[in-house]
Amino acid sequence: MRPSSIRKSIEPPAPRREQQQKYIAGVVYDLISEYGIENLTMRQIADAAKVSLGTITYHFSNKKALITMALDAGYALPEDWDSFSGSPVSQLRRIAQFYAFETPKSRWWRFWVNHLAMSTRDGDLQLSQGRRLERQRKFWVKLIEDGIRLGEIKSEVDPETLVDEMLVELHGLVTMQLLRPTPKMRAYARDRISKIIAAICTPQAGEKIR
Repeated sequence: MRPSSIRKSIEPPAPRREQQQKYIAGVVYDLISEYGIENLTMRQIADAAKVSLGTITYHFSNKKALITMALDAGYALPEDWDSFSGSPVSQLRRIAQFYAFETPKSRWWRFWVNHLAMSTRDGDLQLSQGRRLERQRKFWVKLIEDGIRLGEIKSEVDPETLVDEMLVELHGLVTMQLLRPTPKMRAYARDRISKIIAAICTPQAGEKIR
């Protein structure tokens, strides 16, 4: 879903538009990791993306609209998502793995932390952050409900409570990896995520997890 503040216009085909937005989002992650949100300008984004300022402002009415797009882009499903189709617990495990860093300086999570910090002082960003969290919660709850229905996740689990507990722990792992950007901490995060998923699975789910 595109942020409402992005201008409606004659746009390129969806695949091309999505690729362009993904590229620009990556530029935003890098710049905000270096400069922060408050010091970032639309001109810097355009220069770094090697496009004209007019191109940026044509599609995004202001910096907040662009940052909102970047936030949404970071929550897009992974490109290999379809390969996990039919197994909700495998899908849940796949997106939970995103909380374990692949490198010492994850540009997405550094952007996310900057966005979160700025949202405590900006009502619009706080609203977009809250809406994104609620959409994420609903999506994860649905995965768990499907997992229970298919016998992959223990039936005694309360989906909403479980999602809240998972998000608390996963974001805690993000914080620790930012504070201690070591291979040992990243390995711990990966192992802990595997254990979180294993703890909610039924015995027969083990063969299905991909």
